[in-house]
Amino acid sequence: MPGTGVSIVRNIHLDVRLFLKYDIDEPLPWHSTISRTRQLYGEKVFLLLFQKVLAMCVRKGMVKGKRQAVDSAFIKANASMDSLVEKEVVEDAGAYVEELNEGSVYKVNKSVKKAVDRHHKWKEEAYKSQHGGINTTGHSNKIDAPTDENGNLIRPKFLSNHTHYSPTDPDAKISTKPGKARQLNYSGQVAVDDAHHVITGACASSAGNRDSQNLSQILDQTIDNLSKNEMPIDQVTADAGYSSGESLKYLEENNIDAYIPNFGQYIPQREGFRYNSELDRYECTKEGGNKALLPFKGERTDSKGYTKKTYRSSESDCKNCPFRQACCGAKTKFKKIDDSIYKPYYDRMHAKLQANPSYAKRISKIRSRTVEPVLGTLINFLNMRKINSRGMEQANKHVLMAALTYNLKKYLNFERRTVLRAAATMKIDL
Repeated sequence: MPGTGVSIVRNIHLDVRLFLKYDIDEPLPWHSTISRTRQLYGEKVFLLLFQKVLAMCVRKGMVKGKRQAVDSAFIKANASMDSLVEKEVVEDAGAYVEELNEGSVYKVNKSVKKAVDRHHKWKEEAYKSQHGGINTTGHSNKIDAPTDENGNLIRPKFLSNHTHYSPTDPDAKISTKPGKARQLNYSGQVAVDDAHHVITGACASSAGNRDSQNLSQILDQTIDNLSKNEMPIDQVTADAGYSSGESLKYLEENNIDAYIPNFGQYIPQREGFRYNSELDRYECTKEGGNKALLPFKGERTDSKGYTKKTYRSSESDCKNCPFRQACCGAKTKFKKIDDSIYKPYYDRMHAKLQANPSYAKRISKIRSRTVEPVLGTLINFLNMRKINSRGMEQANKHVLMAALTYNLKKYLNFERRTVLRAAATMKIDL
């Protein structure tokens, strides 16, 4: 079982002593021997071990390769939130680029710092109605705010991966899930075959990324692992957290049949407008309207970093339209529509899911019962809840060790069931 060197040594039982050829009275190795040895071996050794166990499962008929279910879980890093310090602010983008080779995790350019400060200012305004803040009427809330020894209000500490890092473990990132406290985490990604729930891919990735940003990493490894056993990936299923334009593009380019629900902001159609793909424009279809045309005006990047295509009508088309106020707003005299540059990929995924909704629903249920129990076992029984070492390389080793341990236990149990079934058959024949 993956864990600290101390826990491994303490949990060596008689059967393990027999396997390792240690006598009952023979002293066990010092725990640091296991811990240091694990750190000295590179990631490639652990990946080869994982692939070896996976190959054993394939030969035993435990992997079909037809459908892979992908999911992730946060893994607590070996670093405290109290260790966070603010990054050095670089004056401009040029200086920022020059400093990249020196380790950009310790620096942030001035424009990013300003954007994050604006977000934190908004949060501070939003928090005024909370514990001890000043509400919009200028009156203080009933609950007194905590103060320091000088009588100054203690405000919430706003932290961001853009502006803060942990010198204890710079690769660990601030992250959270609904209902849980923020902490420094890694993200453990797994791909599971739906035949007998064997893990076909496992890796650690940054918890500061969205799952969709990590999809190519886990699938690249899974494709490579299965290709070594001459098994192509037929289908991939994941939750909406893996939906993004980049991930859908990656799946299409690699000819992978994927079933991933589009994320909540996706809009399949604009009410009252029809998209003309040949002329690349939107056309107003509202009865009684001015039938305005919204041609493509260019691409822009919004505050969240998403690149969008902008379509806009002329003021003359919408100025006297009876629906102008409801459609454009009280003061705006033109209609504007923003679409993601990846909208065609979202549209194709939406059309696939809507073409056979019962099958899509069944695939979603298969995903839930395939990968989620595996993650639960890894976290609760195979020590993937917390990483005791530091750094992305060590985190990746930890996830691979947990995954190969899970597969090895599945392999042994599968053999046991096969033997028992054969023994029962022989008994009946006798």
